[in-house]
Amino acid sequence: MARVSGVLAFGLTVVVCLGCGTKRLSLWSALAVGAVAAGCAMVWLVATSKRGLAEGRRAQAAAAAYLDAVVAKEFAVAYGLLTIERREQTGPAEFAELYAGDQAINGYTIDGTTVVRTEGQLHAETRAQIRFGTGRAARLLVGLLHGSEGRWRVAELRTVEHW
Repeated sequence: MARVSGVLAFGLTVVVCLGCGTKRLSLWSALAVGAVAAGCAMVWLVATSKRGLAEGRRAQAAAAAYLDAVVAKEFAVAYGLLTIERREQTGPAEFAELYAGDQAINGYTIDGTTVVRTEGQLHAETRAQIRFGTGRAARLLVGLLHGSEGRWRVAELRTVEHW
C-alpha cells in the first residue's frame, strides 16, 4: 500500500507540473489532482515512518538482548546473537575472553537506534554507554544487520570514547 501511494503521489505530481506548464489543466483541475497527490504522499509517509519505527524498536531490542547476555556473563547466548560472519571470525571461547578481566561489562544504557536501508539491506546502529567492572565507562556503537531469517543480528561493536 505504501509503495503504491508513493508511486501514485509522484505520478500525479508530474501530471500537475506538466499540465500547468503546458496550460492543459485548469487551475481547479490542477488543485484537485495536487490534493490527491498530497494525500497519497501523506499515506506513503505515515506507512514508511511506522515501518521504520517498528524496525528500530526490533533492532534496539536485539542490541539490548546482546548486552543483557554480556552483562549476565551468558556468553553462549550473546554469541548466538552475532551474525554468521562474525561467528566465523571468532570462536565461542575467544568471544568469552573478550569480556574477561578489565573488559567485563557490568551495566549499560541505550541512547537510541538508527535504521537505514542501503542497497536493499537493512542496517541499524544502536548507541549505548557501557560501564566496566573497573568503574570506567565508554560509548559503544552496536552495528546490526537484518538477517535473512527476519531477525536482527550483531555485526559490529565499536567503542568510541572512554572516561
